[in-house]
Amino acid sequence: MSAHSRACQVCLLVTNDMVSDSRVSRHAETLGRNGFKVTVVCPLSRRSTVHEERSGYQIVRVRSALVEWLTRITEQKTTNADRLEQTEYRFLARKKSVGWFIQAGIRVLMIVSTQVALMRAARRTLANVYCANDLDTLLITRLAAWFDRRLVYDSHELWPDMLIQVPPFVKTALMRIERFLIARVDAVMTVNEFIARVLTQRYSIKSPVQVIHNYPLRSTHVRSPDEKRRSGRVTALYHGILSPERGLENLVNAAQQLLPDIVLVFRGSGALEEALKALARGRTNIRFERPVGMREVVKAAESADVGIVPFLATNLSNYYISPNKLFEYIQAGLPIAASNLPFLTKVVLTNDIGVVFDARDPKSIADAINQITRKDVLARQRKNVREAASVFCWEQESEKLLRLYDAICTML
Repeated sequence: MSAHSRACQVCLLVTNDMVSDSRVSRHAETLGRNGFKVTVVCPLSRRSTVHEERSGYQIVRVRSALVEWLTRITEQKTTNADRLEQTEYRFLARKKSVGWFIQAGIRVLMIVSTQVALMRAARRTLANVYCANDLDTLLITRLAAWFDRRLVYDSHELWPDMLIQVPPFVKTALMRIERFLIARVDAVMTVNEFIARVLTQRYSIKSPVQVIHNYPLRSTHVRSPDEKRRSGRVTALYHGILSPERGLENLVNAAQQLLPDIVLVFRGSGALEEALKALARGRTNIRFERPVGMREVVKAAESADVGIVPFLATNLSNYYISPNKLFEYIQAGLPIAASNLPFLTKVVLTNDIGVVFDARDPKSIADAINQITRKDVLARQRKNVREAASVFCWEQESEKLLRLYDAICTML
C-alpha cells in the first residue's frame, strides 16, 4: 500500500440503512483496516442510529426534515384512513387516480429530499475518493465529489433492468443517465464477469470493469455431518429476504414432492413472509425461522445440509444474479441447489458443489433437492465445497479491492 493510499479518505454512499448490507460493509471494513479513513453515508431508519462506529470505519446516517414531516403526515393519513374520519381522505378514496398522483408526488419528494441530505453529508466528509453503490446513488455521489475528487462506481446489479413494473421509457431514461454518469467516473466495479460484460458493451466503457465478487470471510470452522443436529432429517435451507422474484412460491410448492426425510427451512423476513406461510399451511416439512444478524449468517447456516438459491430470471439483472447467499452457503460447507442461471450454473457445476434446476418448475426444484440430499451425493459434494471455500473467500478477493483503491489514490 502506497503512502498516497494510507493518507486517503474514502466516502461510500448507499441508499439502505447499512444494517444488513454485507457487500458495502466488507468494502468499508477492508479499506479501514488497511489505512484508509472510511465513512459510509446512508439514510437513517427506525432500526438504526445516526452515528455508528464499526471495525475500521464509521457510519453517518441522515434523514431530512422534509422526510420526517411527510412521514408523520402519511402515517396519520393511514391511521385516519381506517376510520374514514377525514373528509379529505374520503374524497381521495373516491378519486383513486388523484390519490395515486398525490402519493407518487409525496414519494418523489421524499426520495429527492433524502438524496439531497445524503449528498450534503457526503460532501461534509471532505473525502478524497467517493464511491457510489448502485445507480440510485451515482448522481449524488458525482455531485458530492464535484470536479476535484475521485469517483468509484460499484454496480451491484443491472439497476435499470430490475425495474420490471415501470414503463419502458423510464428504463431508457435511466440507462441514458447511467451512460452519461458512468463516463465521468474513475473506476467501475461489479459483482461478476457477466454483469461486467453487459456494462462494458452497453455503455462502451473503455477501461476494464473490475470484478469484485460477493465473497464472505473464510469460515474458521464448518460442522461435520455428525455435529449437525438433524433428528434423522436432512435440512434444505433458504436464507435471505423473503421477497418477489426469488422463486420462493415455487420452492414452497416443491415441498410436497420432497422425499420424506427432507425438511425445508426459510430463514428470513420480508414482503412475502405471510403469503409464503399461508401457502405452506399444513405442510409438516416446511419451517420458518427468524433472520439472524449479518455476521451470524454463515455460522447459522452450518446447521443445515444443503443451501438453496431459487432466483427467477424475471429480468436481465436477475438472469446474471450473483447473490451473497451462494458464497455464504459455500463458507458454511453446504452443497448447493440453485437456479440454472449463467453465473450460478458456472460456480455450482464447474466446481461440482451441487445441482441446478429450473426455478419456474416446482418439480424440477424438488428433483434437484431430492438428488443432492442423498448420502453418497451429499458426501462427495461436501468434500468439494470444503475445497471451494478456500477460493471463494474475501481474504483473497479483497486484494483486488485494495489494488483498485491504491491506483485511484495515486492519481490524487
